[in-house]
Amino acid sequence: MATEQKIKELKRRYSLQLLNQKAVSGVGVEKTDDGNYVLAIHLNDSSPEALELPSELEKYPVKIIQQPEGFRKFSAETEK
Repeated sequence: MATEQKIKELKRRYSLQLLNQKAVSGVGVEKTDDGNYVLAIHLNDSSPEALELPSELEKYPVKIIQQPEGFRKFSAETEK
């Protein structure tokens, strides 16, 4: 079972690496209907780079969320 804390730690370790990929506009933590947590990777489009994203990291599930209309991408430097 993936706890919120474990996924937050996973996000902290991988956010910068993921956000540096062209297709990725955001990385977050989401709770599933069954009470588990997943790392959510938000995409602006379905560019070829999106196909290279992992379905799991360190044995924890990753949820890919495509938003064709686009997300507003924030710089890692603006997150506090």
